[in-house]
Amino acid sequence: MMGLVVWLSLLLIASSSSSLLVGGTTYYFAQNGSDANTCATMSAPCRSINRLNALLSGGPVAGDAFLFRKGDTFYGSVSALNGGQGTQGNPITFGAYADNLKPQPIISGTTVISTPWTRTDNNNNVWSSSLTNKNISTNDGLANVFVEGVKMTWARSPNLSQPPEDRYYTITASLNMNTFQSTDVRDASGTWDGAVVRVRLYLWSVTTRTVQSHTFDGTTATFTFTQPFNDGYQPSVGWKFFLENKLVAVDVPGEWSFDAPSSSLSLYSLVDPNTLTVEASIYPYAFQFVNSNYITFSDLHLHGQMQSAIVGNSGPTSRYIRVENCTFTDQEYAGMQIGSVSNFLITNSSFSGMQNSGINLYGSSVSVIGNRFYSIGLVQGHQNQGGGVGIQLVGANNVISYNHIYDISYNGIVFTNSRDASIYNNYVTRCTLTMSDGGAIYSYGTETLGGVVKDNIVTDIFSLPWDGFTPEDEDPLNNGIYIDNWCNNVTISGNTVVNIHNSNLFTNSYNHTWSNNLLIGEGSGGSVIGVNEMSGNNVVNNVYINNTIYIRSPLGLGVLSENSNVRSTTSHMASYAKNIYCNPYGSIFFSWDNAGYAGARGWESWQSVNRDQGSSLCNLQQLQQPRFSTLGKINNVISVLNQNPTFNTSTSSWGCDRCTLTWLSSSSSSSSPFPSFPAAMITLRDPSILNMQFQQGGLQVTQGQTYRIRFTATATQETAWFTGLQMDHSPWASPAGALLTFIIPGGLRPRNFEEIFEATFTDTIMINFSGKFPSSNTSIYITNMFFEQVTMSPQTWDYVAINPSSSPTIISLPSNISFSTLDGSGTYACFIIIPPWSSKLLVYKAMHNISSCTAPASSSSSSSSSSSFITSTTFSASSSPTSTSFSASSSPTSTSFSSSTSLSPSPPVPSSSNRNAYSAAVKLIMATVGLVLFIIACV
Repeated sequence: MMGLVVWLSLLLIASSSSSLLVGGTTYYFAQNGSDANTCATMSAPCRSINRLNALLSGGPVAGDAFLFRKGDTFYGSVSALNGGQGTQGNPITFGAYADNLKPQPIISGTTVISTPWTRTDNNNNVWSSSLTNKNISTNDGLANVFVEGVKMTWARSPNLSQPPEDRYYTITASLNMNTFQSTDVRDASGTWDGAVVRVRLYLWSVTTRTVQSHTFDGTTATFTFTQPFNDGYQPSVGWKFFLENKLVAVDVPGEWSFDAPSSSLSLYSLVDPNTLTVEASIYPYAFQFVNSNYITFSDLHLHGQMQSAIVGNSGPTSRYIRVENCTFTDQEYAGMQIGSVSNFLITNSSFSGMQNSGINLYGSSVSVIGNRFYSIGLVQGHQNQGGGVGIQLVGANNVISYNHIYDISYNGIVFTNSRDASIYNNYVTRCTLTMSDGGAIYSYGTETLGGVVKDNIVTDIFSLPWDGFTPEDEDPLNNGIYIDNWCNNVTISGNTVVNIHNSNLFTNSYNHTWSNNLLIGEGSGGSVIGVNEMSGNNVVNNVYINNTIYIRSPLGLGVLSENSNVRSTTSHMASYAKNIYCNPYGSIFFSWDNAGYAGARGWESWQSVNRDQGSSLCNLQQLQQPRFSTLGKINNVISVLNQNPTFNTSTSSWGCDRCTLTWLSSSSSSSSPFPSFPAAMITLRDPSILNMQFQQGGLQVTQGQTYRIRFTATATQETAWFTGLQMDHSPWASPAGALLTFIIPGGLRPRNFEEIFEATFTDTIMINFSGKFPSSNTSIYITNMFFEQVTMSPQTWDYVAINPSSSPTIISLPSNISFSTLDGSGTYACFIIIPPWSSKLLVYKAMHNISSCTAPASSSSSSSSSSSFITSTTFSASSSPTSTSFSASSSPTSTSFSSSTSLSPSPPVPSSSNRNAYSAAVKLIMATVGLVLFIIACV
């Protein structure tokens, strides 16, 4: 019995090691303290980080704790811990003390500007001050300036207030890796000497250089830089750049520039800055460690560092580092920049406002659990190449789980060159906002081997509206889960991926298994599954099995696309089995053997190549024709606008380009698949040209009105067709939903097709059908071709309920609709209960009237856990990313993210809540009881 008591006592002590320090000294720091104190009591704290650094100079010992008073702010960088050695149960701790209701103590990388501000001569609203305490040893520039705690903007030219097409200059000649020219910049020679230039080199790349010389010959500006563009890309003609950090550019409120030689800071302010608190980032980091073990950072707010808040330099591996309940804000590079660590834990912390990454970490057995990453990399042009990411880990056996990641410039989670990574139960939304060719979850590199990406929820991956920083014709590449070049043998399973501009799943690599994923496709930039092979990257043996692909688009979004620039066939790249395919808004498309978008084919052609065993169409797709409209349901038809829609007398009002029209009367039963209706038969005029257009013009549309195109069609061979509108007064136009892509089945089996759209202009238009015949002897038959003005009412056709939390969640459903699962096996009305970290796709079943439709009360639906981000129970395209369900309602294809959409954080992770205080108190009591029992046992 006594042995059991001893064992329990030791267990209690070990479990509470973060709350009880055995050995070592606790030092206290407060704003009202004095550096003449010993720092050893709360009643006589020390004041400054300089005093802390003096204490550290002697080398901290295991169990030492350095605590900052809550509600206070401390300025500076803590001296590097070189060889700091805590022990298990006795770490070296940097933390907080005092009233838990007060905010976390702030370790600030800024300094308050104390030198008086004076107006400059050239503008009454531009003020200048001297930064006398600039930390010259770290950097000759500044990273950020804050006025009353609000981050100001680097002075730039052109200004962001310009229209998108005028916000950036264009490179008109690229002379070499060190020089380019532009005819957009018209300022006198030397104006931009010493300026910072930020150049968009590619979709994922922004590079920063300093202008060595700027000349202008009256037509062309030439820029030469202090160092070449050695990032592997030479600036390209047509790509964009802007200039920063010159006094001449300080011309709108909130802009600032800094002249390093004179230490002069200039600020555009409509209010006298002498009456304001102005701070500038001058300290490179808050904490730094090298070759250290058992270090804990807890309950701190790290703010405004020039580089990163916590830095772990390369060298001997540091182990057992713990970061918990901390807040990281507005570092210029990263919240944490760590190299060579193992057994590192980051938990229950938040990261926002940094430009390169929330964390950038190299190590093994690293765990990133239950954190929040948001608003990262959103200052355009301030990301490094590949920067602007939430989490970036490199190494082996790392875990990323239960994190909430949103409003990210580029990739949400990156596990590059990682072995056996575990990426699970993360909620990733609104990534690749300003950078492209990336994804919510992304991996790359020859050392990425094995690993699991499982049970994550990914939504809304697309770019912000075009802002001019890329050429306008560069379509952004925004993917859900993207396993890029040279990765090998990753398992991607059980994920929910919703509303992606390009591919929900995309790969350029090999031997991956993609299984049991729910993929909701509603973009227009690619296919739900993308498999791509490039030279030097042998893409083989990808297996897609038991996935559900549900498409909410009439625009021809493909189920899958396989392309290779190495081989003419793509059968080696992937195999498919037991998947379910569904698009009740349009047709199902597949593209393989490098056919591309124009060569997409239908379900029957895909089945004929015998590469997809046991897959099937959903019940809604069995007729292979549209069932739902993205604009809702039709109330009534106002009028038929086109002539001769039923081909009663002829095809005279229709035209055919590179094809021949033949009128088939209802009596021509021997040659028509529609024996009861007149029809038009379309054949090729020139057998050597398989492309054709079939059209009718002279149709009037009015802006804001709704129209429907409907017809019945069949063909002798399966044929892909595209329909669009051509306005009289401009080129091709595709109003919201006005472009329909559909598969006409072969075998003379008629199908009904329709598309509904709202006109975004008033004009006379032509309906244009185009397509590529599979062979020269194909015939297409059409009847009942109607163009109608209609009225609509909204209708929810489907619903994706998601639960990115660790507790079951009740989600309310629209009160007048019953839903079923895709296979029809279950019926849901009023509400649905979603298990933790999962989702459910529901589709419309029937309208009903229920007098009372209230979800049952449940403690699980409102309770929170350390990894729960749930604050509400509905999720629409415009709602907060903390919601728990996603309904495209009646317009899933029109979801957009405008520049006016709020990028504000969700409620913060409760880093200093009463819950944490209670937990700490319980641990302390348990540890004390355990210690007493241990002493009794020894006696």
